[in-house]
Amino acid sequence: MKNFVKGLTLSTALVLGLALTSVAQTATPAEAKKEHGDRPQLNLTDAQKAQMKANRDSEKANRDKFDASLSADQKAIMKDETLKGKEKMQKLDATLTADQKSMRKANMEAAKKNSESFKSTLTPEQKEQFEKMKGKMGERMGDRKGGKGKGGEKPAKTEG
Repeated sequence: MKNFVKGLTLSTALVLGLALTSVAQTATPAEAKKEHGDRPQLNLTDAQKAQMKANRDSEKANRDKFDASLSADQKAIMKDETLKGKEKMQKLDATLTADQKSMRKANMEAAKKNSESFKSTLTPEQKEQFEKMKGKMGERMGDRKGGKGKGGEKPAKTEG
């Protein structure tokens, strides 16, 4: 379950990141490369962009509804910067009502369904780029957290 939540969070973050990247693709390819380095682009169709936006809007509405259901104490746990990752989720889980747990589960399932539905619209080339982006994002998240990256090993530090 914990890996599912991690995977879902990573996928959602990736999809949101891709959406922002895709929507912002008004620059020329040279300008885009200068701005984003060698990060691959998905070159989404208008229909794919519309689906991604609809998914993002739906997930935001679900998150907002869940957030609105939280008590002041629960919101304080969410904002507590001394708690990290699992510790924060365990502390929050201990305070959630059955309705809140059900809502959170439904939100995660909806996000997973949206992600799978969106991925099914990608061309083989887009899927390949998507997997590359997903791998790079996992590595960056591992670097940022100072923890383990993809494959369970601590990411190598690069000079630069």
